[in-house]
Amino acid sequence: MLMRIKPILLATLVLAFGCLLPANALGKTIPVEGCAAQVNDRIVTVTEVMTAMQPVERQLRATSQGAELDRKLEEAYEKALQSLIERELILDAFHQQKEMNLPDKIVQSRTEEIVRTKFSNNRTAFRKALDEEGLTLEEWQANLKKSMIVSFLREREVESKVSISPQDVRTAYEKAGDTFRTPEQVHLRMIMINGGKTDEEIAVKRKQAEEVRKRLLEGESFEDLARQVSEGTRAQDGGDWGWIDPASRRPELAAAIRALKPEDISDVIPAGGDLYILKVEGQRGATVIPFEKVHDTLRTELEKQEAKRLYDAWMVRLKQKAFIKKY
Repeated sequence: MLMRIKPILLATLVLAFGCLLPANALGKTIPVEGCAAQVNDRIVTVTEVMTAMQPVERQLRATSQGAELDRKLEEAYEKALQSLIERELILDAFHQQKEMNLPDKIVQSRTEEIVRTKFSNNRTAFRKALDEEGLTLEEWQANLKKSMIVSFLREREVESKVSISPQDVRTAYEKAGDTFRTPEQVHLRMIMINGGKTDEEIAVKRKQAEEVRKRLLEGESFEDLARQVSEGTRAQDGGDWGWIDPASRRPELAAAIRALKPEDISDVIPAGGDLYILKVEGQRGATVIPFEKVHDTLRTELEKQEAKRLYDAWMVRLKQKAFIKKY
C-alpha cells in the first residue's frame, strides 16, 4: 500500500535500501526520495508527491478497500505527480523571465496576512502548526513563494485571457437541448399485486386485481385500498409515487399513464410478471427553464472550460521546451 513516510524516516530508508522501495498497492516498484520525476534540473521527490496526495489518500482509505483502493491510490499518485511536474514547469517559466521577480517583502506581507486571518494573529499558534507539519518558517515561506508565483503566472497566462461573450452563453443554451427541459409529469398512485407463478396462482391473482379495480370504480379510496392490498414498495404510503416522468416507468405502464386523465382508474395492467392498477391524481406539462435563470451557471461553466483549454495549451508549450522524465 502507499505509505505515509516522514522525511526523516524516508531518508533512513533510502540509506538502507537505495533508491527503490516496493509498494505493492501500486503493483509496481515506486521510486523513493529524489526519484519520482525530473523536470529540467529539478528533482520532484516521492515525499512531495505523497504529501500532495495525503488529503485524497485519507478520503480513499475511508471509502474504498482492496483492489479498488489500490487502483485509486495509484491514480491519485499519478495525478499528484503530474500536478507537481506542471508546477515546476511554471516555476521555471517564471525564473527564465529575468524581468520578473517576487520580492521577499511581498512574501512576508502575505505571511503576516495568513497569520492574521487564519490564526487570529496568534504567532504561537502559527508556529505550532508549522511544528506539526515538520516545517521551519523558512521552508514554509519557500513553499508559499512558489504558490504565489504559480498563482501569478496562472492569472497572467490563463485567467486573464478567458473571454466568454453573451453570444457564447446563448449558443451554449440553445445547444443544450433537453438539458434545461423538464418533461411532463404526473402525480401517480399505484397498486401492485404479485402475478403468481403457476397457472392457478396467476388466475387467482388476476381475479383479485379485477375485484380491487371494481371496488375502486365503485368509489372506495385508492389510498386506503393500496394500504390494504398492494404488495408494492409504496403500499404504506397509499401507493403514492409522487410526481414522476411517465417515461421512468416500464413501457407498458408508461403508455397506460399517458392515456389516463386525472382521477381515472386504469385497467389491470400486466407488466414484468406482476399486475398494476394506476391512478393519476394530477398532471404537469413539459416546461423549459428560461435562459435568464441559467445564464450565470452556464457562463461559469463556459469560463471553466475555456480556462482549462488555455491551461492545457500553455502546458503543451512549456513541455515542448522542457526535459521531463518520470522514474
